[in-house]
Amino acid sequence: MANDEVNDPAQHQTYGTAGAADRAAPAVRLTDEDREQVAEAARHHGVAAPAVLLAALLATRFRRTRRENAEVRLAPDGGHVVPVTVTGDLTFAELLRTAGQALSDGAPATAPAGEEAAGTVERLFFHPAGTGTPASHTVEAGERYAAGTVDEDVRAAAWADHYVTLLLDGVRHPGTTVDRLALLTPAQQAEAVAAADTGHEEYPGLRPIHLAFEEAARRDPGAVAVEAGGRSATYGELDGRANLLARSLADAGIGAGSLVAVSVERSPELVVALLAVLRLGAAFVPLEPSLPAERIAVITADARAAAVVVRGEETVRLRGLGIPLVEVPTTGSAEAPQVEVRPEHAAYVYYTSGSTGTPKGTVLDHRCAAGRLEWLGRRYGLRPGDRVVHKTPLIFDVAIWEIFGPLSAGATILMADPGAESDVVHLSRLLSTERTVFAHFVPSMLDAYLSLAPEAACPDLRWVQLSGEAASVHLLERFAERFDAELHNLYGQTETSEVAGWEGRSYEGTGGLPIGRALGIYRLLVLDEALRPVPAGFPGELCVAGTGGLARGYLNRPGQTADRFVPHPCPLTPGERLYRTGDLVARDGDGEIRYLGRVDDQVKIRGCRVETGEVEAVLRAHPALRACAVTVFQDEDGAAQLAAYVVGEGQEPVPVGELAAFAEERLPVFMLPAVYVPLPELPHTPSGKLDRLRLPAPTLEDRQARAGAEEPQSPLEEQVVALWKEVLGIENVGRTDSFFTVGGNSLKSLQLLNRVNTTFEVQVSVRSFFANPTVEGVADAVEAALFELVAGLSDEEAAKLLSNF
Repeated sequence: MANDEVNDPAQHQTYGTAGAADRAAPAVRLTDEDREQVAEAARHHGVAAPAVLLAALLATRFRRTRRENAEVRLAPDGGHVVPVTVTGDLTFAELLRTAGQALSDGAPATAPAGEEAAGTVERLFFHPAGTGTPASHTVEAGERYAAGTVDEDVRAAAWADHYVTLLLDGVRHPGTTVDRLALLTPAQQAEAVAAADTGHEEYPGLRPIHLAFEEAARRDPGAVAVEAGGRSATYGELDGRANLLARSLADAGIGAGSLVAVSVERSPELVVALLAVLRLGAAFVPLEPSLPAERIAVITADARAAAVVVRGEETVRLRGLGIPLVEVPTTGSAEAPQVEVRPEHAAYVYYTSGSTGTPKGTVLDHRCAAGRLEWLGRRYGLRPGDRVVHKTPLIFDVAIWEIFGPLSAGATILMADPGAESDVVHLSRLLSTERTVFAHFVPSMLDAYLSLAPEAACPDLRWVQLSGEAASVHLLERFAERFDAELHNLYGQTETSEVAGWEGRSYEGTGGLPIGRALGIYRLLVLDEALRPVPAGFPGELCVAGTGGLARGYLNRPGQTADRFVPHPCPLTPGERLYRTGDLVARDGDGEIRYLGRVDDQVKIRGCRVETGEVEAVLRAHPALRACAVTVFQDEDGAAQLAAYVVGEGQEPVPVGELAAFAEERLPVFMLPAVYVPLPELPHTPSGKLDRLRLPAPTLEDRQARAGAEEPQSPLEEQVVALWKEVLGIENVGRTDSFFTVGGNSLKSLQLLNRVNTTFEVQVSVRSFFANPTVEGVADAVEAALFELVAGLSDEEAAKLLSNF
């Protein structure tokens, strides 16, 4: 792979990558004009021409791998090694100086960092070709690089082509940063945009999402719409009660454009509340009775909610909000309000974790939601008589599809008991004995279900959806062994709904299942920082287009809206927008998209979006803290957990237990740190930024720091403590410690309850556990279950059972 002297017009510039010994290296020729531009760039920046070639090689390799550290070997025998660091915010001119310095300085030969370091340090080879021409050079990417980081379907020829494109863009625009240099020519970029348009569907005539329910209610008012906790409600009953509630809301001043919060547990009344709000042309703001009252106050204040629809105890708990509370009627009927609701009207505002320290609301209109429902109807063909499980809490947008999907088809919603969305025994019963045809799982919850739920046939189950986090091939294999249903792995954001999917019962790859291909009206583009397409196999940000398929933006946050919802650089329709997801992905040679990570600090905890900045903002409000940082770590089971690194004010120790209780009052369970690590100071880079890589990994001692010393007070509590220690892997447990402040999470709670119920031969529900997740609370729940069990036994049987406790 000779790279002949760039300023010799009689020679041709070539570049290639070296792979296995028997693989012929490709060559790419530059025109005379291109070669002159390379030579001019070298003269202008005061470096040798080979430095320009090396800079482009380093930049291309960084864009392909996102790895910052490299070793450049110089001289024919590889005897000189120079470490080089490349980042995406370096300009090409700065990288030229780095490359020139590397070539001029050289370094004494050093031993490689070791095979184990290959994941973070790449070795590149740059040395004279031995042709006798003084300025002649060879540019090689060594075998470890070619074989380990270039996909089989994105081989060296394409890689070299992208190298030349980047090289020429760099010499023409030396002030451009590495992350914004082009890897595709303008013609190739246009082809990539056009390819994204193939296969997407058009859904004309989309309507407000409650109209299909109204049609089903007129068509068959006696059909069962909801079954929940032994209760049922027909389409006609829900229709009449929704009209009655809509009248009450209208009397409270609610109308088109209003925002109405809904805090109602899973029940027929929840459906009544949603329908009533939509019929007035208003939009609902989903809440949950399980949310801390302070978080509900923050959300309703930010949304400027005109009212909160409630039921039962929520009427008392939320009385202090200072806005009208309207209770859902349990009986009654009324005529429908005469309000014209159009597709462009807002349907709901979903609040997710916010990077600025407070939750942010995403506004979605009826057209966006209806497009998703249209795709569901076409793909799954739900029909009257089908039964769909609704178990997702309303604060997560999957609940929308679990509710309005079946209602749009005249089917039946089968509601999991409130608080039982992670109760595998309860869910197993719904799937196996209640003729369920469709269910959704977060992958980690499906994993827990397959591990802990009793074996039971699910003869009616036809489809299972996964979304919220990455799914592994191993999970697919376990699913296929247990179920005959189809598995669909979906990808989406609150701002777009599900936009991509993969489906099947087997997959030949390894690791994680792909995101898949675009669904319905959506088009997916993998773009660089300059919003230009990147080649297959190269990482880029996933951006979503689709007329009518994107949220309006963020409520009362024009700056964040402008940052994420941007004009499409190559619009197919006037005014078309792109949503920048923040997800780092790559498209393989077959067109499948694979998830690689994030471009920011957002993380997923058991399928829930968490902005670490919001958790940090809550913790920093505690007067005992001077600074804090929140990051994610993997526990011993491989589950993602949050760790909070805290620096106290003054010389007093950080009150970890008090800090944890402070967070519990303000954050939902999935946003609570599993461990708090006190530090004297947070580590920083030379430029003053937080150095997250230098934050120490949480230790067992850190996890036990919040464990209390209150001893168990009965033999039953002693047995419960022993089970806690087994599940959590810690030695110290106090009887009043919250399970979630000593390293527990929702999945570990399933493991604990499985052991509790097996050990004591009772059924403690997930809901009762969450009501008091302490050793004392679990022991009380076991005792209550035992007494209930004993009530049906003879004196002799009861004495035998209770003798163990």
